Amino acid sequence: MHFTLSTKPLLGSAVAVILLAVFIWYALVPSSKSKEGLEHSDSTNVTRVSGSSPSDVVFPVEVAVARRGDLVKRLSTTGIIRANREVEIVSRTAGEIIFVGAQNGDYVKLGDVLVKLDDREYKLAYARASAGLLSAQIEYRTLSTSPFLASPDSIDMKQKKEEVQRKLRDADQRFIEGAISEENFARLKRDYETELAVYNAQRSDVVATKSGLSQAIEAYERSKLDLESTQIKAPFAGHVADCDLSTGKRVAQQQVLLKIVDVSRLLVDVEVLESEIGKVQIGRKAEVNVNAYPNDKFVGTVFLINPVVDAKSKTVKVTVQLSVTRRRSSHDSPRLRPGMFATVKIETEILKDCLLVPKEALLVRDQRALVFVAQSGLAKWQYVEMGEENERYVELKSAVLPGDSVIISGHYTLAHDAKVSILR
Repeated sequence: MHFTLSTKPLLGSAVAVILLAVFIWYALVPSSKSKEGLEHSDSTNVTRVSGSSPSDVVFPVEVAVARRGDLVKRLSTTGIIRANREVEIVSRTAGEIIFVGAQNGDYVKLGDVLVKLDDREYKLAYARASAGLLSAQIEYRTLSTSPFLASPDSIDMKQKKEEVQRKLRDADQRFIEGAISEENFARLKRDYETELAVYNAQRSDVVATKSGLSQAIEAYERSKLDLESTQIKAPFAGHVADCDLSTGKRVAQQQVLLKIVDVSRLLVDVEVLESEIGKVQIGRKAEVNVNAYPNDKFVGTVFLINPVVDAKSKTVKVTVQLSVTRRRSSHDSPRLRPGMFATVKIETEILKDCLLVPKEALLVRDQRALVFVAQSGLAKWQYVEMGEENERYVELKSAVLPGDSVIISGHYTLAHDAKVSILR
């Protein structure tokens, strides 16, 4: 369509008239919200009647009942859970593994065989030592019946002993006087003391040494111990940990094979500041939390307090003993395990018969503490005097009475005598 220059002003005037009519229509027609009669605010959950005054606004709130009770103050610290007993099993002898009796997590009893090593060489060594012992015993018996050894001249022996003792005292005096050098004195003292050892020895000991019985007994006991060490047994009941063994693998002497962990009793070692250790007492309860079970609380008691302060950290080591967690049997692994990181809250003070409200009820306005008390559908503004507090509750010393419903949620924008509805 083509417009001439003379028709354009008429078209503009028509558009202006239409826009003016639309504006007047929206100005005169009431909105849909006013027709409903109610107005809702999504941001504050406040309900008000359309056309009403601000005093008719009803605020939804949550409340808690003020009560009298004990206020327990706690000291918070952290530590690592450990077993009551934990031992590394070390191989006394070298050899090839021919049997593995348990793996990680297995429960073993006292005396159970954990590992067996090839014992053929150790059996041969034991047999040789047994034969050597028998030979030495025969020689000992022969020498014991010798007339020379059976009837020693005790008077002559006593005189020789006294003579050596006199020489030793004389050498000592001469050294003090400077008559002999330190080197000569050391040589004389060594010779005289060796001679005295022979005179002081029991005759049976002399015969045992001369016959080789003493050495044979030592070799026999050592070979017996080595043979017994090829079977490695559990020193106490517990669970196996850190085991990476298999048959055919060769182990060296003094090699760590595995661990036995007694989890029947678990402990937590924590560090308490020197300035706070005076608040901690043996027997006080402790609350323990671990990351593995964030919604669970475990109970313990203060078991040990180290008597010294660490010079570097200025802390004192405190040991908390955990209560036994329920298991179907001792064979089952416990929920709490050694090595877990734990947050520990130790009771330090117990204040009796305090008026307590949740800390969420406290507000500060004009640098003064206050709470709102819900009474007959209204929020009553009450300035309060605070006492002691812990991580959950605060003690109030004025204004609030036991049984009062203090508002703990939805009270940040409240005013005195504001209308409230309590959420259930």
